[in-house]
Amino acid sequence: MDLSGLDKLNKIKTFDSNFSVIDESEDFIIILKKYGVAVQATDKETEDLETVLNAKYKEPVYVLNRIDQPVSGIVIFGKNKKFSAEFTEMLKERTVKKTYLGIVAGNPQSGITVLHHYLKKLHNRAMTADVEVDENYKEAVLEYQLIQSFDNYHLLKIDLKTGRFHQIRAQLATMEMPIKGDLKYGSKRPNLDRSICLLSYKLEFVHPFTGQLHSYKAPFPDNDVLWNLADESLIDN
Repeated sequence: MDLSGLDKLNKIKTFDSNFSVIDESEDFIIILKKYGVAVQATDKETEDLETVLNAKYKEPVYVLNRIDQPVSGIVIFGKNKKFSAEFTEMLKERTVKKTYLGIVAGNPQSGITVLHHYLKKLHNRAMTADVEVDENYKEAVLEYQLIQSFDNYHLLKIDLKTGRFHQIRAQLATMEMPIKGDLKYGSKRPNLDRSICLLSYKLEFVHPFTGQLHSYKAPFPDNDVLWNLADESLIDN
């Protein structure tokens, strides 16, 4: 093997260590990804999950939920067009439950709070508005619950009702609750590893063909002391 081939192999092995397959069926693949990994290609120099899985299965896979590169947690890919089309419809009908955890600054309200905005996707960020300004602004709805407070930050449980570009990051920032480490949306300082404290924590759906309930939960990241302080028993109550 020449040096360039060895470098490529080492790069693939390093990338593979940044995600794991936690479940797989004939219809879908459930991935646990670390922060720093792109779900889809952002440029030709960056490896991404979609490209790696396409090579692994030697046929196209279908991205069914996207989480941002600095975010860790659960991602689902479809393995065929039929399931992927049905799952996409389920997302539109809001029958798929997507739960996130976020560590934020600011002063979140106690109890359960619904945030309703309209978002416009810009080149590399989202702009929020309280009303639909034009057809480029899409409805964005999430529900958050204050779970635990630390000295300067708070742990939120976030149920995503719609799936817009940078939705959680943009909506929380609009409410002056930026996610820890998220410089793009108002955090005062970055995390040392360039991650942000947002976790795609739980995914639940009923299989459109079998009727079986599928539920997946991500472990807490190990890259921030505040994740170590989070009490999981408070989240699932």
